[in-house]
Amino acid sequence: MSLMIDAKEGRDVGIFDVPGAFLHPEVPDDKMILMVLRGPFVDMMCQVNLEFKKYICYDNKGRKILYMQVLRSIYGCIEAAMLWYELYASTLKGLGFIINPYDRCVANAIIEGKQCTIMWYVDDNKISHMNPAVVTRLLGEIKKNWRFGDNSW
Repeated sequence: MSLMIDAKEGRDVGIFDVPGAFLHPEVPDDKMILMVLRGPFVDMMCQVNLEFKKYICYDNKGRKILYMQVLRSIYGCIEAAMLWYELYASTLKGLGFIINPYDRCVANAIIEGKQCTIMWYVDDNKISHMNPAVVTRLLGEIKKNWRFGDNSW
């Protein structure tokens, strides 16, 4: 429906992905998430950082185990989606957008006297406005908030 509205109103549309979206939010200080690595994953992690070797434990069958505190949200964690949503929504609010009360993954702002809409599903986004320069400028503003690789846009 939103694409039909964009077409009818002659809006410029941009789409983008936020790479590693769930890795951006930090785990709140009042939460502790532990990740347990076993077997070959312990060796892989120790290859990445030799300091981890001193934390290796063994289970009752002599298999390697490494307990790690998770500092950033990761895919698969129960709270990851909500942490990402809260971070992204607050970023959009900081840019002057208002979250739609009927669809919490739609945000609107009046820019240059016209409505600008951002819609998202997890890390996939669509932005539209009558002026292509507004879309380009906002893409740049959003991009500043996260580290993007050269091929992310």
